[in-house]
Formats: sequence, structure tokens, C-alpha cells
Amino acid sequence: MIIMNFNSSAVLRLLRSVFVVAAYVSLLFLASCKLDNDEEFPNYDWVSQYTLDKSIVEVNTSNAATAFETVFQEMITDSASQSNFCRSFIAPVRFLDDSSGYLFVLTYRAWMVAHANQQNLVGTNLMEMQDMNGKFYVKDMVNTAIFNGYGFVEYYFNNPVSSVVERKLGFVKNIPSAEMFVGSGFYGDPAKLYYTNEAARIKVAESATKCMAAGIGGVLASQVGDSLSGVELCRKLIDHVRFFDDQSGYFFMYDFRCHNVAHGIQKNLQGQNLYDYQDSRGTFVIRELLALANGNGQGGYLEYYWNNPVSGNEEPKLAYVIKVPGIDYFIGSGIYID
Repeated sequence: MIIMNFNSSAVLRLLRSVFVVAAYVSLLFLASCKLDNDEEFPNYDWVSQYTLDKSIVEVNTSNAATAFETVFQEMITDSASQSNFCRSFIAPVRFLDDSSGYLFVLTYRAWMVAHANQQNLVGTNLMEMQDMNGKFYVKDMVNTAIFNGYGFVEYYFNNPVSSVVERKLGFVKNIPSAEMFVGSGFYGDPAKLYYTNEAARIKVAESATKCMAAGIGGVLASQVGDSLSGVELCRKLIDHVRFFDDQSGYFFMYDFRCHNVAHGIQKNLQGQNLYDYQDSRGTFVIRELLALANGNGQGGYLEYYWNNPVSGNEEPKLAYVIKVPGIDYFIGSGIYID
């Protein structure tokens, strides 16, 4: 008779990992369900592709505006340098499944400061710009940014993917100290796909992380001359960024030796090496996140336990991480799982 010895802790961890992967695959399968019309779907708690795209646009635009506001208040105060900073950040940022999402920045007087897709607009005044229906959409954006701080504006604009003028739902968020605002949007009518609330939040977190990674990579490559300045800039960029309705969304950054570069919530971790950190279930959190970020270039997900800043309790968290282009840093965010 052959007797086999098992490490019970290792077995439990393996089973838990299998369960998490299976649950996530099931989640994505359900998220891809397509319906002929909204009325056929019986669960009111699910999120449509249209609503998800709105959330992604709003979060990515708001995150960039918040990051710019912090940097402009505390590090870059002259307008010329602020404009260059905006251009460096937004140039590589693309999002949404077809990469039609991008950012642009205008002043309160409708001067185009930066545009990720149409650089020919930079330096021009667009206050009297009209869409194909005669709508003064830039004027509407300016008024929304000045008087409301943020909001949606619908208009028609050229889709960089299809090269066709399409209806666009734009979102703008102000940068008060610079008297500028950031804008973005999505085109047309998204497919009738539906997601669980949790799956939708995961996709928002992934998109937000990819956008911030690209933007930070852009400014580190063109705006920063030394590593210490780069660390300070990273900390400022994510310092006040929060997303999701409960404000539980935030960013964290590590270098490839598992030193914490920046953390949106736990400032006490900054500068510490967390290579050997384990959560309450024995997961080596940071080294496993590093392996995902330094893997295939697409990033990845990890489920572990971490303190939820909203509840104050340790809770299961599903995080997405990806490498910051051009530097041995990775950035992540995630959702706390109910």
C-alpha cells in the first residue's frame, strides 16, 4: 500500500485558487450573454454595455483630472509646463474594447491644450465649433466644466476607429487650479451585452489601471529626469484618485523588487519592501502580483485578502496589475468582493 503525505495548507490554497478561477471564468461567460432586447432579462441587478461604457469613460476622465489637479497644485504651476504635462500623459492612453476611447484637454476659454487623436486641434479655439446638427458642443462642455464641475455632453464627432462621424456621449471633468478640463467619450450604441455588477466593476478597474499605467509611462518618459522626481510624481498622480460609488477604488504601485513606490490609501507602506508580505491566508501578495505584471505584458488578476478602506475590515480583493511602460514599475487597482 502506498501512503501519500499532503500539506493540508497547500491543498486548501490550491482548492481555493481553482474555485476563484472557475468562478471568474463563469462570471466572464455570463457577462458575455447577449440578449435580443432588455425586457427579456429577468435580473435587474445586471449592467448593460452602454452603462459600463459610461462608467469607464467617467472613471478614466475623472481619474486623469484628479491626478492633474494634484500635480498642478503641488508640483507644476506654470501654464506652459502644465500643457506639456497634459500632452505627455494623454498621448498613449486608449481604452474601451475597440480602443476608440481617448482623452483631450481644453481651457475654460475653449483653447485646445491636448488631444490624443487630433493633434492638429492643439492651439486652436473651439468655442464656436458646431457638430453636424449645429450644436455648439464645445461651449456646452465649457459650461458644464465651469458651472457643474463635471457631466455628460452628447454630440457628433469623428470616430477614429471607423473614420465615420457618429453620435458620441462625452464626459468632462474640471481641473480647477488650471482653469482647464479633461474630456472623453464613447461612440454610437454599444452591443446589447450584460454584466453582473461585480464583473462590471472588474472591467472598470482594469480599464482604469491600464489608462493610468499608460499615462504615467508617458510622463515619466518625457517629463522626469531622475528616479526620485519620478517617485514623487507617481505619488502625486495617484494620491487623491478614488473611484466607484463607495470610493473603494484606488491605485498602488511597486517596483520590480517589491518596494512600494506609491499607495493611494496606505502612505505608511511607501518605501517599504513587501516581497515577503503574506496575507492572513498565506498568500505572498506582492511577489505574486509582480509575477503577473512581469509576465506576458498584458497584466493579470490575483485574489487575496487586504484591508478595505471603506469598511475598515480585511476582505477578499480581486486586483488587476500591469507593468508601467518604460520602467520597472507595476500599478494595480481592484475591487473588494462581497
